[in-house]
Amino acid sequence: MKTITLKLYRFNQLDKAAKEKALTTYRDLNIGFDWWHDEFEDFMQLCAYMGIAVIKDSIKFRGFYSQGDGSGFSAMVDIPKLITAITNQSWKDYAPMQEFVFLTPQVDRRVMALVAGGLLPSEPQIIGRSRQYGVVTNLGITEVIKDGKTHDNIFEELDKLEEWLRSVAEILNRYLYQSLEKQYDFLTSDTAIKESLLTNEYLFTADGRSANHLVELNKRTPKN
Repeated sequence: MKTITLKLYRFNQLDKAAKEKALTTYRDLNIGFDWWHDEFEDFMQLCAYMGIAVIKDSIKFRGFYSQGDGSGFSAMVDIPKLITAITNQSWKDYAPMQEFVFLTPQVDRRVMALVAGGLLPSEPQIIGRSRQYGVVTNLGITEVIKDGKTHDNIFEELDKLEEWLRSVAEILNRYLYQSLEKQYDFLTSDTAIKESLLTNEYLFTADGRSANHLVELNKRTPKN
């Protein structure tokens, strides 16, 4: 039997070069799990204050610094509540510091009265694109019938309303992606990795190589 004595160090005991090696080795330390869960929940809560019921399983993203990266989500929308929320900035009840630059819909007031009164049969939706990232919208209105007559003349105004909803959805989708990107950048930053290494008492050789496996191996070695 051969006995080897090896001195191990905690992260803050390493020299600069060894620390850099350790940080490189553990760059993905804080993202080896569903780290985006809290960001999803935060996004859903914020949207709920605006009359937008996000379907959690529909949220998707890919990131972050490559062509084709992005995010998307699907949701059911309460149009009257959304308009009121934008007017009153209701989302600030949940996120007081969050700023959004939303426009108000430039739609004929008579059509808006029909929407507000729930007189238009619709299921407004934000829909995440299936083959790529981004969002589209659908008011769910295929025809407008009043007093037994079909009113095709208001579809131009409804197109404006759908375009307005799309602009809101795109702003929220950008917010979602940027929130995820910000969290990812933090979790993979030197500061966050250092904190995790110190909190969890990771051990290293003098040159910055991981040594936790050596400790575990020693625990499993039979004692004579």
